[in-house]
Amino acid sequence: MEETGGALRSTLWEGFISVFRRQWPPWMGGLAMGFIVALMFAWGAPWGVTNGIIIWGDNLLKPILYPGADLQSPIWQYVALINWSFLLGALISALLGGDFRLSIPGKDELFLGAVGGALMGIGAFMAFGCTIGAFLVGFGALSASAITMMIGLGIGAYLGLRIYMKLMLRGWGSPGKIIHVPEKVQLSLGLLLLLIAILLIAFVDRKVSTFTPALGIGSIEVAAGSLIFFGVLLGIINQRTRFCFVRAFRQPFETGESEMTKAAALAIAVAAIGGTIVKFSPFAGIVEMQDVQDTLAFAMTNPPTVKTMMIAPSFPFGSLIGGIIFGIGMTLAGGCSVGSMWRAGEGSVKNMVAILFYAIGGSLFAFLFRKVDPFIMSSLSSVYEKLGANTSLGTRVFLPNVVGLEWALVILLGLAGLWYLFAIWNERTGRFVLKFDI
Repeated sequence: MEETGGALRSTLWEGFISVFRRQWPPWMGGLAMGFIVALMFAWGAPWGVTNGIIIWGDNLLKPILYPGADLQSPIWQYVALINWSFLLGALISALLGGDFRLSIPGKDELFLGAVGGALMGIGAFMAFGCTIGAFLVGFGALSASAITMMIGLGIGAYLGLRIYMKLMLRGWGSPGKIIHVPEKVQLSLGLLLLLIAILLIAFVDRKVSTFTPALGIGSIEVAAGSLIFFGVLLGIINQRTRFCFVRAFRQPFETGESEMTKAAALAIAVAAIGGTIVKFSPFAGIVEMQDVQDTLAFAMTNPPTVKTMMIAPSFPFGSLIGGIIFGIGMTLAGGCSVGSMWRAGEGSVKNMVAILFYAIGGSLFAFLFRKVDPFIMSSLSSVYEKLGANTSLGTRVFLPNVVGLEWALVILLGLAGLWYLFAIWNERTGRFVLKFDI
């Protein structure tokens, strides 16, 4: 009996080591994220990040910007809930893997985290999403904005890296300190939080509205437990694979390494294929989003369907310019939206600061932009009338409506393939690796 019990404990421990004490390959993260993008489309609650973070900022700045207003909940708004759950999943994964340590950077890095976070908030608002909602999920949505966002992110990462390296050459980068946490404490706390996460998934008896008219999502009532499940799962996957779009866009210019870029290319390819299957399945026309009036909602004459989900009204201006700004910001901050969140889950204070200023910068910019948007529209009315745009950031373009489904898929998969091949070629030749004189 003792031998049997010992063998069982040994087997369980080996399984635990395989899952939480070894880093998963980045391609696994790309494959899983692309699949989950399609799964969440089918669920009626597409993955997003920015809307939830900006809602955090709105609530923080409410006494200044929205006194007396009835704002969306910073916990129960559906994207905010996924974000909280993602942070919880990343923290659980870091603790169980023994990766948690409180990393307190010097003042220079903290400043870059704040500036980078604010730029990410501004860029994400302009693009109607970040590297997730406007780029990865945008590929799954077959949205033209995803293409211009991809171009903008590449330009922004290049510019951001040049800025960062020049700052380092001028003496930036004051030393920080690391506070270690005993491994037994991490393991105990990680198991406790994992149990809490399971209980939340199973027993939170609440429905959450997905109403996001700007991104074509009607007011479906989704079980909060399912959103917690998706968030925790994504947090674990991202932390274990260390998946980050900053590395995917930055490393070809910084070191020439291709591993993360190839994983990101795989993610957008899988998302595009999965999104096509969901949006053009025989059941897609049946699943119509209810047109429900709720807090902060406004009348929608044509309730959206699955096909209209996550088609950002930011083509071409908002996604391109926003992508550039976001790309600079994520490079300075050392993490994109999800990259900053899983790093924060590992104890990175710089990335915690980046998320805080992402929220504040995005909220403040959104407040100011809404004031000047009508003026921009009226000043350039002839341009926007030709585009059929409702805001100065651009218009919605669903690629299959423009070039047909087959060509839309060819274009998106072709871009993913070219990015993949570029990463391999650049790793071998070093053609686009930036060189700085030291």
